[in-house]
Amino acid sequence: MTTAANLPVMPGFDGEWGDRALARAAEAREPQWALESRREAAGLARTLAFPSREDELWRRTDFRTLQSELPKLDPFSTPARARAVDDLPHAILERLTGETENVGLVVQRDGAVVFEQHPPALARQGVVVCSLDRALREHAAKLEPALGSLLAADYDKYSAIGAAVRSGGAFVWVPDGVDAALPIRLFHWLDGAGRLTAPRTVVMLGKESRATVIEELLSVNAEGASFHDGGTEVFLGDGAKLVYGTLQDWGRNVYHYSNHRARVGAGAELQWIQTMLGAQMAKANSYFDLAGQGSQAFVNGFLFGDERQHFHLHTLQRHLVPHTTSDLLIKGCLKDRARSVYQGLIQVSEGAQGTNAYQANRNLLLSEQARADSIPGLEILANDVRCTHGATIGHVDDEQMYYLMARGLPRLEAQRLIVEGFFAPVLDRIPLEAVREQLRDVIRHKIG
Repeated sequence: MTTAANLPVMPGFDGEWGDRALARAAEAREPQWALESRREAAGLARTLAFPSREDELWRRTDFRTLQSELPKLDPFSTPARARAVDDLPHAILERLTGETENVGLVVQRDGAVVFEQHPPALARQGVVVCSLDRALREHAAKLEPALGSLLAADYDKYSAIGAAVRSGGAFVWVPDGVDAALPIRLFHWLDGAGRLTAPRTVVMLGKESRATVIEELLSVNAEGASFHDGGTEVFLGDGAKLVYGTLQDWGRNVYHYSNHRARVGAGAELQWIQTMLGAQMAKANSYFDLAGQGSQAFVNGFLFGDERQHFHLHTLQRHLVPHTTSDLLIKGCLKDRARSVYQGLIQVSEGAQGTNAYQANRNLLLSEQARADSIPGLEILANDVRCTHGATIGHVDDEQMYYLMARGLPRLEAQRLIVEGFFAPVLDRIPLEAVREQLRDVIRHKIG
């Protein structure tokens, strides 16, 4: 057993974090393989340079302001556990209105999971919903082949730091042939400035299983930076079907960096929904491996930025075997001086014949100062495929505005209807009506 006394000291702020994280993990009885992965990640964090604008995927996004703030942040903030649902932040309770007893629930507050709810309806099915920390103690055999297998610590320095100081996150396991009786909700909440959180979430669906998982990232505005360094790994067994929504609405003091990875088995279907609404600056990488014949991934997302928000989304649809399908639609709306960057790549491996892949990015600008960059791409090593991509950037249609205002609608109300209609194809695919309505409320608030 590794103990705090025999852990190596790693100089530098990220190395010192790694040392403390190892000590805490050892005291929490993490298995040896998990401790070793932390140690390796801490070593990488010490040696890797921060991504720079010389890197293609960072050329249009600059985290240098965050880098100067990092040594001041606390990755070990651990609030007390909530004794009941009513002890959770009000913003989370609002999103659970009417559903409190009818969901599997994991709530993280700053650097620790403070509340878990595992309803009997899910327990009877053998479905596991718990914190990753609990899973490392109670379900280590399930986690060992999965954790870090899709999201490597050496992806970049931020990923290495996140893997070294990992805390919180969730574990969802659905056995073969089980249709999860209730939706599963995952919440991440930041209490203020000066935080660094690095949750890791693992979702595993067995063969022919079904589940819906909605993840939300929330906080209020605060004075001073905080940093979310998250990672999610999703595994779909053959014939499984998962609806996964990740909805980001941080306060404006937060820097957000996340990596999502999904591996889709033969005949399985992934419905992925991604929104970026909050944070000062947000960068997300979402990669989807179509790894079994007949696998499908349907990716829908939207970004809505105002003031000087900066959003950067990079997607990768990777077709590894023959006869797979991916369909991606990302919509962006920007006002004031907000900026978005979308970089997407469809990759078709050698021999992956019969691939059917589509990628579209549509952008709507509500001001002359807003800016959207759209960079779609194809990388095809097979000859019997159907792969297309497209991108558009435009302003609100003057004729549509005239039509609505001529019928008595004020300008802002007319604009709101146009924007809601623009986002409707994505909103309509979110499976929970309460979540759809919350997102509509955010859109209305951003419009003014």
